[in-house]
Amino acid sequence: MFLQGIRKLAVKAIALLSAAVVTTGFMSAYVNPGKVSADDDLYDCLYDVFRDRSDDPDDFMTQERFAQRVLGNCELLNGIDYTYDLQLHYLGCDGFVSLVLRLTLDTVYNFDRDWDQFWCRFDPGEEHIVALSFVDQYEVFRPGGTTVTWLYHNYVDEVVDSLVSREFVEGMDNYDWIDYLDEIGAQPGDIMFWDDDEKNDCWAHIGIYAGIEDGEAKMWHASSIKGYVCKQSLEEITLETQYLDYVAILPLTDRPARAGLYVDSGNAEKDFSYSFYRDPECEYCIGRLSSSCALSEQSYLDDFPLYPNVDNTSYEHVLYFKRDKSPFNLEGGESTAADGNVYQLIMKIEPDDDTKGTLKYTVFGVGDIRYYGGGEIRDYDYMSGGQVIPITDYR
Repeated sequence: MFLQGIRKLAVKAIALLSAAVVTTGFMSAYVNPGKVSADDDLYDCLYDVFRDRSDDPDDFMTQERFAQRVLGNCELLNGIDYTYDLQLHYLGCDGFVSLVLRLTLDTVYNFDRDWDQFWCRFDPGEEHIVALSFVDQYEVFRPGGTTVTWLYHNYVDEVVDSLVSREFVEGMDNYDWIDYLDEIGAQPGDIMFWDDDEKNDCWAHIGIYAGIEDGEAKMWHASSIKGYVCKQSLEEITLETQYLDYVAILPLTDRPARAGLYVDSGNAEKDFSYSFYRDPECEYCIGRLSSSCALSEQSYLDDFPLYPNVDNTSYEHVLYFKRDKSPFNLEGGESTAADGNVYQLIMKIEPDDDTKGTLKYTVFGVGDIRYYGGGEIRDYDYMSGGQVIPITDYR
């Protein structure tokens, strides 16, 4: 199969998810879970598990939206104090991941926070018991439900295979981390299990990979050393926490293909610029392209993720964009649209093998449904990505 970086196991057993769960803080012992539910399906990533367990798999959120919500909810919990005690208003590492997933899956009610603590409730009628703790329909635990070790053995080992079963990371600097994460195809939102030795019997810590920001590889976690939920560089975590020497990474989504845009000013009579958005309402801006040499840093947008469609037959993604008033006319640091016309860029990659395929792209008007341009790129290395889709003046 063309999906990269993820291996399937022949089993799927259990109490899912929570890559979230764990005990309060760092623990060695773990609860005997007794019997738990199981089925015969195979899963590539956590997204597949949650989608399968939802009430309407065909209408479940996309992989891109799922990853966005996970990372957004990490930000929502930023700054909440760490606790070794019951995680009713504060969080341990397990409770942090559990609460992020619960918020993402909408199985938390009346959530609120004030400074360094949070409040929420759960619907008892929608919960059941696994490993002596309450879980939702997706089998994600409430904060503080069980241990990292129990989750690793009963979920990672038997439901979804990790990207790497165990990697020695002691002494790795930031460049080592970036090379390693790129090599295995880790994606923002992946679950990171940490341990201090070569054995598989106990796992000490859990967090959520945040991606590369300002040249640094980072992770979201509830840190006992910092004393609160934070986004911290992996280099710093590796160096400051002597007992976190090994890592196993559980994939949140399939590894996406990549594609980038660049300015094509060949037929343009004057400078032009566009702002790009995730949504057709153009509320969530993700970047800007300009043909002006004075704004050369905005001459390309790189690394858009294209996730597999439901049938796993192709990678697909849609972007929306509007013309700016001019490349130089910014209001409050934000570009503004010159007219109401919204364009959509439809990208699709049909794989030929595990790394190369055919990229097809088209530009349509959202309102007038007019075809403005398009093209096809064969033998495209979609895992490495590149600035391959030209954007020109569509007036």
